[in-house]
Amino acid sequence: MTLLLALLSAALAAGRFSPAKDTIAVAESGPWPGQPAAGRFSPQEKPPVFGVEVEVVRVEVLVTRRGEPVRDLSAENFELRDNGVRQQLHSTTFEEAPVNALLVLDLSESVKGSKLDALREAAGAFLDGLSPVDRAALVGFQQSVVVAVPATHAIPSVRFALDTVEGGGSTALHDAVYVALRLPEAGPRRSAVVVFSDGMDNVSWLSGEDVVEAAGRSGAVVYAVDAREPGDPDDDFLEDVTRATGGRVWRARKTDDLPARFLDVLHDIRARYVLSYTPAGVDTAGWHELEVELRGRKGDVLARPAYYRPASANPR
Repeated sequence: MTLLLALLSAALAAGRFSPAKDTIAVAESGPWPGQPAAGRFSPQEKPPVFGVEVEVVRVEVLVTRRGEPVRDLSAENFELRDNGVRQQLHSTTFEEAPVNALLVLDLSESVKGSKLDALREAAGAFLDGLSPVDRAALVGFQQSVVVAVPATHAIPSVRFALDTVEGGGSTALHDAVYVALRLPEAGPRRSAVVVFSDGMDNVSWLSGEDVVEAAGRSGAVVYAVDAREPGDPDDDFLEDVTRATGGRVWRARKTDDLPARFLDVLHDIRARYVLSYTPAGVDTAGWHELEVELRGRKGDVLARPAYYRPASANPR
């Protein structure tokens, strides 16, 4: 995996890459013909990693009952264990922190025509639902991955790029999700990677397992809208990458379902609690298993199953 990530990071230095040709894509190819290589960033910039070099760990948690969000909980209603050791929560906030929403959209051959029109409408409705303090970014992928618009408060610029996209080509789904995870850190913002695809990856450099591991190490929550049709081959990538981060997958069985599914994602993002704590009584380096349970209330809890802290993190 290390060699693959190093090769991909080198290609990302140019803001785009072409897995199919094993070389950096020229500006004339991809979903936005003639567009300069937007969203450049250095391969020396580390990907966002959950809990790295910080004292406080933040865990996003969704609590539902009978399918509806439970919105009136406090820190006393949560019990969190880090590697089996109960932790003292500093704070519990509900949908207060601004969001970096990274749209990662499949723009391959199968998304042409009416499906592309529906995708524009659905992603546009999602963007319209963001608040003024939120930021959005747009990543499109075919056989190439393009950071069309880096994270910005200027939502109209994201809408413009969305309206000018063209469909065609193959499906570098794994690489596109990794590119989104490699974008600069959101700082105190919550980071939501929202992936749309209607097919299986058929051209990426990276394996699904590599990207799922990278997602688990990141601070982002990955959501997905899966528009595969009945009878399409099974592929667990979207399920695995969302599960690793505490996210969810929504199925869009018909093209007309896309706007509603994108709004479902937005509502999920808005319904999350953020639990904050300083790890105590646990080894700091490596993978940490997380368990979040309710106290004194009933509901279903969804959170990431683990996070990763490198050896450089300060022990407690």
